[in-house]
Amino acid sequence: MGLNHKTAPLEVREQVAVDPSAYGPLLAHLQALPGVHESVLLSTCNRTEVLLVTASEPPVENITHLLSAARHVAPESFSPYLVVHPDVEAARHTLRVAAGLESMVVGEQQILGQVRQAFDAARAMGTTGPILNRLLQLAIAGGRRVRRQSGLSPRASSIPHAARDLSLRLLGSLQGRAVVIVGAGEVAGLAAKVFAASGARITAVANRTVSAARFIASPYGAESLALDDVGQAAASADVLVVSVGTDQPVLGPKAFYGMGARSTPLLVIDLGVPRGVDLHVAAVPGITLHDLDELSHGMLLPPAAEHVAEAERITEWTLTLFMRWLASRAAVPLITALHARAVHIIEQELGRTRSRLRDLDDGERQVVREVVESAMRKLLHSPFVRLRESAQADDPRVLALARELFDLGDELDGVHG
Repeated sequence: MGLNHKTAPLEVREQVAVDPSAYGPLLAHLQALPGVHESVLLSTCNRTEVLLVTASEPPVENITHLLSAARHVAPESFSPYLVVHPDVEAARHTLRVAAGLESMVVGEQQILGQVRQAFDAARAMGTTGPILNRLLQLAIAGGRRVRRQSGLSPRASSIPHAARDLSLRLLGSLQGRAVVIVGAGEVAGLAAKVFAASGARITAVANRTVSAARFIASPYGAESLALDDVGQAAASADVLVVSVGTDQPVLGPKAFYGMGARSTPLLVIDLGVPRGVDLHVAAVPGITLHDLDELSHGMLLPPAAEHVAEAERITEWTLTLFMRWLASRAAVPLITALHARAVHIIEQELGRTRSRLRDLDDGERQVVREVVESAMRKLLHSPFVRLRESAQADDPRVLALARELFDLGDELDGVHG
């Protein structure tokens, strides 16, 4: 469940956006909710979503209040925009997100790394289990396959590319244009690379930490600045691209008061969620302000239909793999019980023959054990395969027959899938 750029406007999304560094505490609270077995949290510039395995209906109200408390916002300010995807639709949505099919820029590259980061954070917190582990492993593998095979991304697609395209439409050309980058994260670094590749001059990079700004600025021979110096750098710039991780805007009207009179407007593109530029900046003379949602309003060229169709096919094929695996879990208690029964019989028989094997040394006795265990594995292999296939085919007859034939009632009472 969650919200994204399709269901909620930017002013709502930024209220519940969670910095990845804060995933841990929220995951701990999610995992503590009644009926929650597994949980993953994903928050990007375009979505904040939780993925849950629950014993019954998801605790929507509890999750809403958790997000409300974590971000210090009223639940009613975002709850009308929340969407719940149950069961197979939850799996399909997760796979589509990782494939870039649900992104503002369809096929974008960054979302796959963000899904991986969310998965790693949940595993580190111990909030995933067999189901989400399997789903997210398939999602990441499927996302890679989409990018390799679908043709959806013949070149890198991203929000910075969309910002570059917007600048081209408004300015006509970026050749020799002066661009200032505000921020020093992955998106800011990619923005510098994308604009420079289109002929722009990266003249300055500003950040709270100047040393971080210097890391991005150095390859372009650009200045490294503190945020307080943005207005001075903007005076001679054509484009200001802002991507900062912040709960509150870091650039307000005062930051541009030293910019002076301009003969041409300064194009300011805010890529942040929450936004890093105060909305009042739009009223400063000589500035044209655009935010993330404006990039999607008629300014993004849709990918080729055949590329999307192939990405959809790969994603549905991956979903089939997951659903087959999920169905096969119905056979796990039977397989576990049957395996336990076989191991118990082996231990009993080896115990009975121990006196007859007393002339063997430890190595020889180990060989005897390995031979017996190998025979057991070979004997049980075909029944195990048949049980899994029957579970995948939703055929309970074989499972019931196996339970009766092997008399596994007592063992199954203590086994959980």
